[in-house]
Amino acid sequence: MVDYDANILQALTDSLHTPGTWLKVCAHPEQVSPLLHGSWQVQATEYLMAVALDNAAAAAPDGYRLSLSTSGAVTDAELRATDGELAARGRVAHSDGVATFDQIITEPAHQRKGLGRVIMATLANTSIAHKANVGVLVATEQGRALYQAIGWTLVSPITAAVIA
Repeated sequence: MVDYDANILQALTDSLHTPGTWLKVCAHPEQVSPLLHGSWQVQATEYLMAVALDNAAAAAPDGYRLSLSTSGAVTDAELRATDGELAARGRVAHSDGVATFDQIITEPAHQRKGLGRVIMATLANTSIAHKANVGVLVATEQGRALYQAIGWTLVSPITAAVIA
């Protein structure tokens, strides 16, 4: 579990008032909510997860085309159906041996086909090539089950809040 400093969090939340400001804290909502002023809206619980990266098979299944694009330390992966429709995508950024995975999405019409696993394996392999050895991400409740099934470990619940 990750620790946070309630005094620092209280000072931070008291100083923020701009609508659209987001805050994510590694703690349960019942710990964070009392420290937020009335403008904050707590969102659905998210989950910080991590994994030791390992090379994995990552090939586009029949009927899909996998593409990668890299700009600096960020790599995007996409799987498109043969008609060009976006089926799944994801992004990873690399820094100091850590790969931060983000925006992992499989479109509803293409779910339950293993496409998310292909995206994750592709991004993991790319991360290893960039000398990363650990991956981190913030998952939704639905995503948490997928990531745990492919070897990711829950590190901490995340309380996300936004100023309305």
